Amino acid sequence: MDPYKYLKIRFNPDGSLYRYGEAPLLPAAPAGEPVAVAAEGREDGEQGPRRIVVHSNDVPLSEAAGTGLRLFVPSGGHARLPLVLYFHGGGYVLFRAASEPFHNTCTALAAAAPAVVASVDYRLAPEHRLPAAFEDAADAVLWARPHAAAGRPVFVMGSHNGASIAFRAALAAADAGVELRGVILNQPHLGGAARTPAEAASVDDRVLPLPANDLLWELALPVGADRDHEYCNPEPMLARVGAARLRRLPPCLVLGRRKDPPRDRTRTLANALQKAGVAVEARLDGAGYHAMELFKPNCAAEFTAQVADFVRRHSAAGAGDVVGASKL
Repeated sequence: MDPYKYLKIRFNPDGSLYRYGEAPLLPAAPAGEPVAVAAEGREDGEQGPRRIVVHSNDVPLSEAAGTGLRLFVPSGGHARLPLVLYFHGGGYVLFRAASEPFHNTCTALAAAAPAVVASVDYRLAPEHRLPAAFEDAADAVLWARPHAAAGRPVFVMGSHNGASIAFRAALAAADAGVELRGVILNQPHLGGAARTPAEAASVDDRVLPLPANDLLWELALPVGADRDHEYCNPEPMLARVGAARLRRLPPCLVLGRRKDPPRDRTRTLANALQKAGVAVEARLDGAGYHAMELFKPNCAAEFTAQVADFVRRHSAAGAGDVVGASKL
């Protein structure tokens, strides 16, 4: 297969990437979007779904880097809402915070938790190779610092390569003294030069076939680096971070799927966190393939419920009052 055609990308003459098959970019919705919340996500104890309006707004993060945040704030007078810093997927190369699948994910999570979700529009490779996205994550942590200092429960969360960014954001928060209540890592996108059994079996994977996966890493890693670089392979990364630094992380929810090509490395990461003494909830046997929560409504509902439950359980009472999107 031609991985460029599969990913629907090609190089422009100036070396930038033309992405011609991406999901639509949705505008922010300051007036709000209605979202149905299942009975188990209702705070009032009533049975049956109800509709919550979620307002979204775009705000700058770093003028120098050209990054921003899309904020999702549920209406309804909820007080003391937690704040979730969210990093979308796309192999470091594709998608934006405004991309339809991730906009919808954040809208659903904001309504279900309920929580304020700040989706980080980080820089993409190859125009901005790693560690650019990790640097943007550190900026987002510093943006969240006043909210944590005011007592608001703050979480970092990411899906796919966004989970790897969220992990780096959690380390940055620990180093900067920003208190986090939890970390949510959904199917971290990890790799290595030697194939794991799951990777070797993924040549024709329906979502993340091996040639496309290899190309994403080639475009994302620093020029000249191979897949054993610490930005890709969890083993050298974990060795450099060390158990003492890992131990400073808050409770972690690690999600995986049975047919996700990076699943063996996700297990390596979860085991290292547990060995270091981090409270880990590892649910690595989800049904289906990579990123199924973006394609299947039943997987999306299960995923949203798992994350919302984790956020609610780790958000202590007495956190700071919710503020509007314009003030976040």
